[in-house]
Amino acid sequence: MNQRKNSVKMNIQIKHKNFICGVFLIILLLCPGNIFSNNFKLSDLTHEMTVISSLRDKVIQRQAQASKLIKQLHQTMIELKAEIKGENKKLRTTACQEAIRNPRVGYNIKLIQKILVYISGLSEKVQYLDIASEELAFLYQQAEDDLKVLETISDMKIERLMSQINQTTQKYQPEANGLSIDITGIVLPPPEEIWNRIIMSAE
Repeated sequence: MNQRKNSVKMNIQIKHKNFICGVFLIILLLCPGNIFSNNFKLSDLTHEMTVISSLRDKVIQRQAQASKLIKQLHQTMIELKAEIKGENKKLRTTACQEAIRNPRVGYNIKLIQKILVYISGLSEKVQYLDIASEELAFLYQQAEDDLKVLETISDMKIERLMSQINQTTQKYQPEANGLSIDITGIVLPPPEEIWNRIIMSAE
């Protein structure tokens, strides 16, 4: 008799466990987005925000590096111009062709030509990096805003944002690897132009 009661009790417990499992499975089927999808969204967004933040920090570093190089090149150019003026006092000429026959003057003018090209390339790079920094900051803010209302955002919108973030980070990723400038197409200023500027300058 006791054995029968125990058997009935075990069947009730099994049915109760099966009922709980069934309810839990129904909840999972009815609300997968609220439990799993949001967790994946949260993980993906926070990861991308970390990537954006790290890349933007490196972009800002490269921008500062480029700006520092521009200042250094300007200082070098001032020193080269001073040397040219010093030599010109000895030469006592205003003719460029005559002045550049002097080895020091000719060499310095060639260096100034190259410096001006690099300053132009670096200035373009600074502007490009400024745009990159602003674009990455905008994407970070957008991801942060979406994170606050994660439960109300559709998967499609998240996917579009992820795609935009991936395209942007791939676009600016080379900037994180090192400072490089493209001087292709930048024309060297003629020696006469540099000479005239130096002679007419009050520096």
